[in-house]
Amino acid sequence: MRKSLTIDSPARLHFGFMELNDSNSRVFGSIGLAITNFKFKQTIQLNKDFDVICSDKSVKDRIEEIIKLFSKNYKIKKCRLTVTDFVPLHKGLGSGTQISLNTGLLLSSFNNLNLSIENLSKFLGRGQRSGVGVETFKSGGFIIDTGKQKNSNSPPLKLINIKWPKSWHIILVSDIGFSGLYGKKETKEFRKLKNISSKFAKENCFSLLMKIIPGLLENDFFTFANGIQKVQENMSEIFYGNKNNFSSQNISKIFSFLREKQYIGFGQSSWGPTGFIFCENENKREEIFNMIENFIELKKIEGINLLKVRGRNFGNKIY
Repeated sequence: MRKSLTIDSPARLHFGFMELNDSNSRVFGSIGLAITNFKFKQTIQLNKDFDVICSDKSVKDRIEEIIKLFSKNYKIKKCRLTVTDFVPLHKGLGSGTQISLNTGLLLSSFNNLNLSIENLSKFLGRGQRSGVGVETFKSGGFIIDTGKQKNSNSPPLKLINIKWPKSWHIILVSDIGFSGLYGKKETKEFRKLKNISSKFAKENCFSLLMKIIPGLLENDFFTFANGIQKVQENMSEIFYGNKNNFSSQNISKIFSFLREKQYIGFGQSSWGPTGFIFCENENKREEIFNMIENFIELKKIEGINLLKVRGRNFGNKIY
């Protein structure tokens, strides 16, 4: 029997939903991408009692809740879980799903429970709207899910997984002092959505099928970026009342600057505040990165962190 196991899984970006009109029988349908730089990594080993070691109290508390849930439903060995890396919480990077599935799969593997990721998702309450977090955990890459039937407890099915082009780069823009919505507040915002125009679903689905997917498959960056931009504009209009608005005012200023430069391929991940900017190659990334740095300095915008990341074409790893 293995004395210890270690698992790591990626952060993800979430780009939006295809359908948010809850009068339809099938809703949501989402797109997203696993990314590098941020990951959730923890090790499990036998111990005299259950113990969680983590520098972040919120992460530690959530893992302890998951251990209690497993203990009530399965026979598991007492263990120590040590977290060495975790995805920043409530920044639009999918931390909640990664904590849950990372811990759940580790407990399942260590105790030979053989639980599938789909069953773990149901058990731990993940994938209630979007399947992007679950599927990036499984396989990484660019994920498109089929949405779900109303009132279904099953996670959305993966429609397609596409490898992220190696030559394409990403800049993340984060507002350090700002947190996105989660939990009950997030649920409340979705319940507020009423009478969503059918034009949004039509535009989003057209952008996905005729721009985003072919752009990825044919390595056509501008077609892909054009499709992403339309979906992002629609998300902003639905949730913030204006296609140019985002959760962080400072990030909105940076994106307005990019818009003035007629740049496309940027937006907000999930509820933010993390924003993303896609770049067709490394040289373009450096150009845009330096341009934004200069803009931030010129406008004296404080609390913004810029980070260069890549797409990650593999999911969790256990070793």
